[in-house]
Amino acid sequence: MRQWAQRLVRQWAVRALTSAVAAKTALVVGAVAVVAALLFGVFFLLVAASESEADTKSGGLSGVACATAGAAVTEQGLTAEQRGHASTIIRVGRQMGIPVRGHIVAIATALQESGLRNLSHGDRDSLGLFQQRPSQGWGTRAQIMTPAYASKTFYEHLVRVRGWESMSVAGAAQSVQHSAFPDAYARHEQHAAEIVASTAQVEDGHRVVPASTGSGCTPQGSAGTAVTVGWVRVALAQVGKPYVWGATGPDSFDCSGLIVYALRQSGYGLGVRTSQQMHSVSLPVPSGKERTGDLVFSEFQAGGPAHVMVVVRPGLLVEAPRTGLNVRTRAYDAQKEGLAFGRLPDSQLRPVGA
Repeated sequence: MRQWAQRLVRQWAVRALTSAVAAKTALVVGAVAVVAALLFGVFFLLVAASESEADTKSGGLSGVACATAGAAVTEQGLTAEQRGHASTIIRVGRQMGIPVRGHIVAIATALQESGLRNLSHGDRDSLGLFQQRPSQGWGTRAQIMTPAYASKTFYEHLVRVRGWESMSVAGAAQSVQHSAFPDAYARHEQHAAEIVASTAQVEDGHRVVPASTGSGCTPQGSAGTAVTVGWVRVALAQVGKPYVWGATGPDSFDCSGLIVYALRQSGYGLGVRTSQQMHSVSLPVPSGKERTGDLVFSEFQAGGPAHVMVVVRPGLLVEAPRTGLNVRTRAYDAQKEGLAFGRLPDSQLRPVGA
């Protein structure tokens, strides 16, 4: 009986010890699992943060997307009356040879002053789309209430402003209007760019896409280095300036001169000058793999491409096209146009002053 009791006690003790060990093991395993999960979570957050930071540092661009040509004006939240007035403003600008950026300034101004409506009243004797005043020499009441006349006089005053092309949209508008609220025009810039883009015209068989560069219209979502992002923005800021063969800025450009200038303004000299030379030193990029800042080559001849452009984002480029056409952004179709892409190697970029 005593032996049986001792054996029973030993079995109970072994079971108790085994259970304790198992419980302790489970507790340790559970603790390890919790710690591992926490560590993984921290690691994931750190990776996500570093990737976000890397996107920023590497030139992942954010902000307002550039207006895309072809969008219907009805999608811009305008009434039939407003669409008609917008068309008049843009048509008059084209007839006067005003650069696209001037159209954006005019539309933004009319949005702020009248909501793109031909008002018969306003502050003191202000009238019409741009709230122009007969007492200030803008014309008679009947003239100012005629949208085409009001648009023409607005543009005439705009082009008299020295350096308006390089001003922000709000700055250019204020230089004409002398408003008590000079910053109010800025909030209409993107809407104005979209309205102008929706009426984009065709040049040389290409649909021109207006680029509003004064307040955040950037190539959105395209990766690139910080250097690349910087000089592409400089190139975009030249939209509307004339093409002049051999010119490298700041007031006019040829195709490769635009690239040389944009890089120089961003602190880098380029080891080559012509489109053929740029093509010869660039690393080939397959069509469909291009990104912000890649070069676009066309018009191939025996000595190489006669024309070079810059990718703003896939499907959109900026270029100084040819005599008679200003620096512009436009959509492209690589296959139809026979385009080739290249990427400038770091070895070709020399810090200015180094």
